[in-house]
Amino acid sequence: MEDAKALSIDAFALNFNQLADWSQRTVDYLFNSADTYQFKLFFSFDMAQGYFTDPHQYAHYLSQYMSRDAYFKIGKIILILGLHNTAPYPSLFDRYPSLDGVFNWDSWPKVDQGKKVVSTDEDKVYQKATRKRGKLFMMGLSPLQFKHINDRDNWYRLGEGNLENRLGQVLDLQPDLLEIQSWNDAGEGHYMGNSWIEPICDAKEICAYTQEYDHRGYWQVLPSFIQAWKRGDRTTANMFPTTPGMAAQGVFWHHTLLINGNCAPDIFGLRKPEGVENAEDSVTGIVLVAPDEKGLTAVVTSGAKRLGTASLKPGYNKFSFGGMTTGTVMIEVLKRKRKIISGSGPIQVADSAELHNYNYQVVGLQHCD
Repeated sequence: MEDAKALSIDAFALNFNQLADWSQRTVDYLFNSADTYQFKLFFSFDMAQGYFTDPHQYAHYLSQYMSRDAYFKIGKIILILGLHNTAPYPSLFDRYPSLDGVFNWDSWPKVDQGKKVVSTDEDKVYQKATRKRGKLFMMGLSPLQFKHINDRDNWYRLGEGNLENRLGQVLDLQPDLLEIQSWNDAGEGHYMGNSWIEPICDAKEICAYTQEYDHRGYWQVLPSFIQAWKRGDRTTANMFPTTPGMAAQGVFWHHTLLINGNCAPDIFGLRKPEGVENAEDSVTGIVLVAPDEKGLTAVVTSGAKRLGTASLKPGYNKFSFGGMTTGTVMIEVLKRKRKIISGSGPIQVADSAELHNYNYQVVGLQHCD
């Protein structure tokens, strides 16, 4: 909660799916901590089949938390998310008039859409429906979705062309609410916050593809983006470094297994994830440059190979270079040949492994003395 507040995040969604001793104790701990740190929480009911048999069960459970100061509210609206799939259409609230808003959870291209940049078509339909009826629209922001647990939960939804473009899409649409998907859902690979091993490593499959993959490098750009969204900016143009005195700050990410890498047999006996054919051997980055800085370049190398060089302007810069090969991936930001920030991935890219791991390695760029 302290880390999230420092990034200008206002609340956590508690993804709750069953009434059990462990889950209810966890909720109590979280609300008590939210009171201590003056943070907000709200429920997202992702109901597991068979645990809830009647809406009154979770309505009764909710009642003990809705009046607490730590519960997130928008005016008189007490925010509660219930996951129900419905196609986007302009007359949505004619069918569901009692709803106060809608959340578009689908923040990634679908597998059958192939290699494409994440679209805002559905977001625009939902937003139009909410504005027509004075409702709220929540948009999702996510780097990728990767799951490799069993034969059923084994997929990859495209990260390439996603986060670096989605930031600008969110600013352009200016939704009423924004949900980062997610803070700590390690099982789906899209965690952008702390991911603690204690609750994760009981599931050996999730532990295997996340334990060495720290995603806090995203924090280099999240505060600037959140501030821009809260200001009402419609573009990324004024996303500058938020660390005082820094000429630039940024992050890059990539897979650590080549797309055609050999993992036969996978240590868990699983095939390659569905949709991984859409992934790419590429390195993607975002660099924020201070307003008065000129002449900066980003140099991207993979192993002994230079993938490309990007000229950087003041503000927001995104780039992606294909052709990644085996070895260490590194990015250096130079000013007149002097290195000012840089980073290298601690895990080398491989062309074979024991696991079909297409999680991202996320690296924050660090100041060079």
